[in-house]
Amino acid sequence: MSEPKSTTRVIGIASGKGGVGKTTVAVNLALALSAKGLRVGLLDADLGLANSQILLGVNAPTNVSHVFDGEKTVTDVAVETPQGLLLIPGASGNQALANITAVQATSLIDQVLQSYPDLDVLLIDSAAGLSSANMSFLDACHLRLLVMQDEPASIADAYGLIKLESRKDRLKDLYLVPNRVASLQAGKSLFDKMNVVCMKFLEEPVNYLSCILQDELLARVTRKRETLIKHHPASAAAQNFNQLADQLTNQIASKAADRTLEQA
Repeated sequence: MSEPKSTTRVIGIASGKGGVGKTTVAVNLALALSAKGLRVGLLDADLGLANSQILLGVNAPTNVSHVFDGEKTVTDVAVETPQGLLLIPGASGNQALANITAVQATSLIDQVLQSYPDLDVLLIDSAAGLSSANMSFLDACHLRLLVMQDEPASIADAYGLIKLESRKDRLKDLYLVPNRVASLQAGKSLFDKMNVVCMKFLEEPVNYLSCILQDELLARVTRKRETLIKHHPASAAAQNFNQLADQLTNQIASKAADRTLEQA
């Protein structure tokens, strides 16, 4: 499958299993990038149990299910948040959408890029797991962030996704994001543990981007329908996501420079 032919950088946010905080990372990363002056879109591609709109505290009366049904266009269902973030809401409680085809997944991304060519970054919050629909969304991304926790099921499922990406020769564009860790050292240690496994069995390293520290403030802001970046910009959690955004923008710039050199 070919990558999107657009100046927009498409970034996938994935996890091997549910419950590791993938959507929390996707939403707060999107807000942090937007706060830096980038035009950012967030496509909630968890098409069965979407909840990005809840974390953002916005109402989304329509969603991508209406796009797939032909009732609405992407611009009809998209929501502009008060922070300037463009949200394309996913569907919740719609089991049929959990099994969309690769063609449908690619078509949805193409519609977003064609409808909003001004986007600097499009983040895709994919569903947890290794379904064909999830992999189809990741196939269309330039970079992929894998969110994981330091617990056996998360590590095992993350390795399963890494192995699939290795078979597609894409580990150079895959970055691990340890989540809910006790310290920066603990996050780096989790990455090192996974990297040792990858080197042993796949004979190829994975990349480290940044980690997210455990912070109870994340749960509180959601209950209050607040966001970290706007309502608690000086908090440690907000600074944590700003650092993640900085690391990601550095990688985007580095990849762009590499492409320029290759084309010269």
